[in-house]
Amino acid sequence: MQHADAYELRVHNAPLSLYLNAHKEAFFEPRSGTLALYERFNDSVKELVAEWWERIEDSRAFAANLPALKTYHRTLRPGDVTLVGLIAEGGQGMRTANNARFLAYLEGTPQARALEEKAVEWNTLWLADRQITPIYHDAIANAGGDPARPTANRAAWESAVHTLRERFSADKLRFGRMDLFRVAPANLIATDADFRFAFDQRKVELLRHWQQQRELDAFWHDTLELDGQRCSHGQFQRATAISDEDFCELCQHIQIWVARENASRRPELRISRDAIGLRSSEDYNDPADGPRIATIYNGLSGRGQFVPFRKGDPEGSRWLDNEPLFIEWTAWVADWMFENSGRREPNMPVIRNAVLYLTAGVTWSLHANHVAAKCRYQEACIFDASSSRLTPIIPGLSAEAFVAIANSDVFSFFLKKFIKHNQDIEINDMRMMPVVIPTRAQHTRLKGLAQLCIEAKRADFTNQPPPNPLVARTRTITAELRDHAPSYLHPTAQQILLETPRDCLAVLEQAVSWEAEKLYGVEGLGPFDEF
Repeated sequence: MQHADAYELRVHNAPLSLYLNAHKEAFFEPRSGTLALYERFNDSVKELVAEWWERIEDSRAFAANLPALKTYHRTLRPGDVTLVGLIAEGGQGMRTANNARFLAYLEGTPQARALEEKAVEWNTLWLADRQITPIYHDAIANAGGDPARPTANRAAWESAVHTLRERFSADKLRFGRMDLFRVAPANLIATDADFRFAFDQRKVELLRHWQQQRELDAFWHDTLELDGQRCSHGQFQRATAISDEDFCELCQHIQIWVARENASRRPELRISRDAIGLRSSEDYNDPADGPRIATIYNGLSGRGQFVPFRKGDPEGSRWLDNEPLFIEWTAWVADWMFENSGRREPNMPVIRNAVLYLTAGVTWSLHANHVAAKCRYQEACIFDASSSRLTPIIPGLSAEAFVAIANSDVFSFFLKKFIKHNQDIEINDMRMMPVVIPTRAQHTRLKGLAQLCIEAKRADFTNQPPPNPLVARTRTITAELRDHAPSYLHPTAQQILLETPRDCLAVLEQAVSWEAEKLYGVEGLGPFDEF
């Protein structure tokens, strides 16, 4: 291979086989950094795609092949090359079909204050409408509010709005398609204690259900053989309480017993799904995860009523969005969502990938036209269908470390050069990306940098100066970059001042790209800033 400069052009004499052998027969300029990525990852990506792609190309295939994937995960060691789609589960989330009914902004936030101002505007409009006013007054009074001051009692006012939205069209009420009106009180945001309560309630409910099902009578007296062990469950037939560990084991054993029984019975004699009592995809196999699963599928029945909800970010932010949205997830809401999911009627919800709700993950902006990917960390939340999301499911890669890798220059560079070069980054583009399993030290470093970037982004959203601890840590990282990083990753003079959160973030993003170059084995071969 030969390289030369001709006036302002770079000229390369490269063999045709280089491109014919490339994954997807990608055509690229054979510069040193690009060739290093090609040599390190091309064969691995092709082999992994050939072996696994049909088993991971969508969320259903991934779920169906999860046992094989978990076996594969146990073979991975630091330094191994794998695909994002092999170690991260994902897809789209839910469509509520009625955002205004269920979504709310957290009280005290700028968005909530804007809703309070909007409530005054709506109140004035409705009181000026002869058709709306009497129904509005009655609804306020029935909800415990004062018709003379409709907006004074927030809960009563929101209840009245629900009534008005059932009686009048959105146009009549001056409601826009995307308008929200609810505010989530801070003391009604669910905590771990609320999730725990949901699990305790569900355990009692399911244990009683299993005990009362005649179709399961034989289960309590049978001995179940599993991996050479003989398991009996008679001691739980009349139990009123059960430990988390025993409950999860009992849940698994009942499902195994029913599957074996049904395999040996005629269709008309098979045990019904209702006898097990679980919703579709609801399962309890990990005591530590029980509170989350119970909350997803059965909602909240204690003090907490709202959980975080995340949509796609129209602003295209990196690291974090600025939407303090929450969704009411009480027991009746969860029940209504699951019971009506996918019904062919107006304003019906669609539940997708529920098993990933209330976990942390990574999402990204669809459009990235000649710019790096804009990936965002999502805290544990219910997420909607407006953008795709991936959740790492191996112990050696947290969502925070993954968002650092995905926001590095080298990650976007590889994606644009070898996976797909257009403005849209779709979920299968992300699934096909190679990722190197980090060592424990690398993971700690990537996760820590992501946390600092997220902190800087939060400070940027508030238009406040960066906090002193963030500046102090970033100043240390600045010195590391200047002393040891490639010159193209050195901060500018303005950035070194660390005057604003954006200055801090710019320095931290350079550190992220440096760490990713080391992870991908191409340190100093950039810059990888051509997208």
